[in-house]
Amino acid sequence: MKGTLYGISVGPGDPELLTLKAVNLLRACPVVATPVTAGGKTLALDIAAGAVDLSGKEILTLDFPMTRDHAALRASHRAAADAVAARLDGGQDVAMVNLGDVSVYSTFAYVMQLLQADGYAVVMVPGVPSFCAVAAALGQSLTTMHQPIHIFPASSGPTAEALALRGTKVLMKTGRAMAEVRAAIEAAGLAGKTALVQNCGLPGEKVCRSLDEASDDISYFTTILVKE
Repeated sequence: MKGTLYGISVGPGDPELLTLKAVNLLRACPVVATPVTAGGKTLALDIAAGAVDLSGKEILTLDFPMTRDHAALRASHRAAADAVAARLDGGQDVAMVNLGDVSVYSTFAYVMQLLQADGYAVVMVPGVPSFCAVAAALGQSLTTMHQPIHIFPASSGPTAEALALRGTKVLMKTGRAMAEVRAAIEAAGLAGKTALVQNCGLPGEKVCRSLDEASDDISYFTTILVKE
């Protein structure tokens, strides 16, 4: 019998935001896979470890380079999928942790697609996405009745076009694009309707209820809400 891969959503930062299902599966799986950055950081794993005792489990680190080289990205995704497949072939269930929710801009999605194509069983475990936690930190709802919501990766999207849409705009992963995003928001006349949270649920969390409170040098993990 082959094992099952579970995509575990760990939320944006606060370990208390993990669901009971996520906690129970992390306890049950003998292998926990985690993305690792070039600097050796395992943020999703650190969050999970704040909710579950992971001692005695195999920690499988998966490299996901921060690059726009498509060939390098595809190679890293294949290598990660193969590393997970080796454990699944041995009959072990694998829990792969992922920041936020596994269905929203997730590294897990790339591994899932490859392994599903190879015939492996994969289960997604939903969690709290960062923009919901950000709205809670700001003390405001994301939408009202009949109001749409639009979600964009601010670092690579057409910000001016996004801001022209009716309803609430969520700009994720702002980071180094903050200067351009700020200019687009101001040009659209929406500065007074903008708020953001940096490192939501993490050490160093900063809640900015206006654009004026934010600097251009901010964390990659910054989510902006533009609410009409």
